[in-house]
Amino acid sequence: MTRLAVRRIAAWCVDWLIIIGYAAALVPLGLLLAAWSVRLSPAAWNAVSFLLLVAPVTGWLAFWEAAPRGASPGKRLLRLRVRTAAGSAPPLARALVRNALKVALPWELGHTAAFTLASAPAPGPAQVVAMGCGVAACLVVAGYAVSLVFGRTPYDRVAGTWVVRRHAAPR
Repeated sequence: MTRLAVRRIAAWCVDWLIIIGYAAALVPLGLLLAAWSVRLSPAAWNAVSFLLLVAPVTGWLAFWEAAPRGASPGKRLLRLRVRTAAGSAPPLARALVRNALKVALPWELGHTAAFTLASAPAPGPAQVVAMGCGVAACLVVAGYAVSLVFGRTPYDRVAGTWVVRRHAAPR
């Protein structure tokens, strides 16, 4: 495994600690909804989780990467940057595409599987689709992990971005 891959994984872990803090802050809202006996379909719960969790996290990461430093907090800590071929931080649209593929796609596939399987009363077509989404989420993440070790990730290729080491400025 390359040093860059190790640094990227470490940066991702730092970012996820922050994301977990945000997700934990949403727990009281979930408890409140449960106390009010709010009943939603799996698709509605998935939509709520997308709007309250997945979309904000995706946008948050994209915002950091589109900023002049081109780095999320984890990347900044590990001295990494997201760059375009021109060497600049990506525009927000590219950073959103990058993070939609990197974060939102596998997360939504996983949510679809979890919400559907947790609420389905009996085996049927919905469970088959849910299991397919779960397997797809695992395959996407595994593919990203393998590509990270052996080269450029698919989400970086699609977005036209690279993750590079940030070198210290000369003194």
